[in-house]
Amino acid sequence: MTVHHDCDVLVVGAGPVGQVLALLLSQRGLRVSVVERWAQPYPLPRAVAMSHDSQRVLRQLGLGEELAEMIEPWGQDGHRFVVQDASGKTLAESGVTLESESGLADMSGFSQPDLEQLLERRVQADPLIDQHRGFTLESLSDDGSGVTATIRAHTGLAPIPDGELRTLGAAYAVGCDGANSTVRSLLGLEMTDLGFNRDWLVVDVLPHTPPTWLPFACQRLGPARSTTLVPAGPGRRRWEFMIMPTDDQDNVDTAENAWRLLEPWGIHRDNAELVRQARYTFRGRWVTEWRRGRVVLAGDAAHQMPPFMGQGFNSGIRDAANLAWRLALVVNGEGRDSLLDDYATERSAQVAQIVEQTVLIGQMFCMTDPEECAQRDAGLTSLGNLDIQAASQNWVLQGGTLQDDGIGGRMGLQATVGTKTRTALLDEIIAPPSFVLLGRDSDPVDRLSPSMRADWQRLGGRSAYFGRGGLTDTEGKYAPWFERLNASVVVIRPDFQVFGGVLDEQTTDDLVRDLVERVLAQSPTAPTFRRTESSAAKM
Repeated sequence: MTVHHDCDVLVVGAGPVGQVLALLLSQRGLRVSVVERWAQPYPLPRAVAMSHDSQRVLRQLGLGEELAEMIEPWGQDGHRFVVQDASGKTLAESGVTLESESGLADMSGFSQPDLEQLLERRVQADPLIDQHRGFTLESLSDDGSGVTATIRAHTGLAPIPDGELRTLGAAYAVGCDGANSTVRSLLGLEMTDLGFNRDWLVVDVLPHTPPTWLPFACQRLGPARSTTLVPAGPGRRRWEFMIMPTDDQDNVDTAENAWRLLEPWGIHRDNAELVRQARYTFRGRWVTEWRRGRVVLAGDAAHQMPPFMGQGFNSGIRDAANLAWRLALVVNGEGRDSLLDDYATERSAQVAQIVEQTVLIGQMFCMTDPEECAQRDAGLTSLGNLDIQAASQNWVLQGGTLQDDGIGGRMGLQATVGTKTRTALLDEIIAPPSFVLLGRDSDPVDRLSPSMRADWQRLGGRSAYFGRGGLTDTEGKYAPWFERLNASVVVIRPDFQVFGGVLDEQTTDDLVRDLVERVLAQSPTAPTFRRTESSAAKM
């Protein structure tokens, strides 16, 4: 029986995670409906740190040129991250590198409103995406063959009358609707909470001229008031001030208080513009159940973490990249339903690791007892040099759609490679994103049996290799990478994660067979999507 849906996937929430997910799904030919309560993208800053793998996902959407204009790579001109005591004395410091597995700056500052405007323009122009702005989700039901959502207009957004109800049917739904997720609430999903709850005042500033007297990035520790300073995109700076019990709680998030706290840093009304100040409660928690039936969660709807490692936004983009290719295969009838369970397994384990590490850092930063602070400061002084980027090297995916071979779960290397006609980053050569067999010495597809080659084609797989007739390792980075992995052939997933690899290229067929058995349904089935006449026009 064919089920009629208005769209393949309903995305609730049009923040950056929801928008990126919608665009990734559209890139794979799926029709998407996006529901968002706000009539326009949120205009004020929120996230300010973009990791290399998030930038890699955005670039695969063709946003590279525009994105380059709105980010500030960290690691240029001797950028340092310093940790100071309450007097401003440096206790420890760390360099910030431009190097990463993605061939991009490990971390960059950006302005989230600028990014959201860019994503909004792309979504509005995409013929496969219908957007319902100014609507709130009222109900969501799952009958096993699809989901049905009731949404209500809550603004006077012309030509929609306030209070208008719409019903949307979809094969699957994804809740990307933030920390106070309606989808999560409607499903009654619980969260693992580490009990970290701290109130901070977040202040965004646009200096009139570069404040050369300030450190590039800084953590000034208490006990009086811990404070964070980070770059927040080209020409912008962000301060985060811990709110103390002795503060005037009714006036802590006023402009007057923000200026008062900025004054010791040499920032005042004559040399800077105050973009915004907002009180936030930093928490560390994640959902215990990422998927229920045909509904899954992503982004802040699934997890929240303190900002001390800059991983909240980036974890959400990782969710979108991990989920998009799975939904495309499942909706089209090619993929196993268990792919969505694997999404939950992989993302939950990695997010838990990041949240736990971030909360530990937050507990250290938020100390107020003078004796405990003195011991902490002495410990940091003994360390001297820090490596603030080392932790991310251990955030390896586990379980799920991965081989447990010491290779699977790591980010696939992207470096500059050459063809007969051009030189570019690997993703640009292979585009569009797909499963990739990457060989060290010869074309891995030549090692596949006819049946495995047919299944590889069902996956939309591609191949690339180095050596005669293949790619040129322009930067000389791939040879040592294969050596570190102890592999001659690897499979890289569409989200740039390595599925697994083999050292003996003669066993490439076994590698692909393992992938196929984990990913593809026993036999291809017709896609369930059929668009109905009642589908609302794009807004």
